[in-house]
Amino acid sequence: MFDIKWIRSNPSLFDLALAKRGLSPVSADLVHQDEAVRALQTRIQALSQNRNQCATDLQNAKKNGEDFSSFIQLGTSLKQDQQALEGSLREATQTLEESLSCLPNMPLDQVPMGSSEADNVLVHSWGTPPSFPFEPKSHYALGEAMGLMDFAQAAAISGSRFVNLRGTLAKLERALAQFMLDMHTQEFGYTEMSVPFLVKSHALFGTGNLPKFSEDLFKTSNDLWLIPTAEVPLTNLVAGKILSEEELPLRF
Repeated sequence: MFDIKWIRSNPSLFDLALAKRGLSPVSADLVHQDEAVRALQTRIQALSQNRNQCATDLQNAKKNGEDFSSFIQLGTSLKQDQQALEGSLREATQTLEESLSCLPNMPLDQVPMGSSEADNVLVHSWGTPPSFPFEPKSHYALGEAMGLMDFAQAAAISGSRFVNLRGTLAKLERALAQFMLDMHTQEFGYTEMSVPFLVKSHALFGTGNLPKFSEDLFKTSNDLWLIPTAEVPLTNLVAGKILSEEELPLRF
């Protein structure tokens, strides 16, 4: 989530960066929300000081045998006012945090402005694209022609954009996954992990999936979420922890 202090100091840079993602300027609204939060905090702090002073005056009146009923009334009134403001502060803080957490990340400075792929800039290329003396077929056309991919029955079972892999192609998919795991764990120092497929809300919030993509995720009746990728539980292996430099890098 963005640091509102940085946005207060760099509103134009913030709006310019998010403009690259097609967003209208939002810094003014965020700063306004932050000002409302800070104003409530100031008022609550002042009320707290008044309550402390009222409590002191009450004790002094008691010691001196004076009438202290007015201080009791004032203390009760100040407490009620403070509780009301604290409720407003919670709401204002939640609104600001939701506004900040729904914003996309800022792109790098070198990312060009653009509205379509036509504005993309080629940064690097490798090799020469192959050419064929025939019209090449897509992988799914080849898979269906060879009887190794079945889209029709998969759609009947699960809906569109699903596929059943058969025989050697199913075996190839399994082999590729095993090859990837073996290569990275045996040659590059990764630790293989078997992690939960269901996580709590804070795990998805920490990886940027919530709240923005809540409508795209699947949630159970007991407030657990189905992970979109293993990135979520793997990242949360170190959530809330402070790691020493000697422990790094961690490869999972």
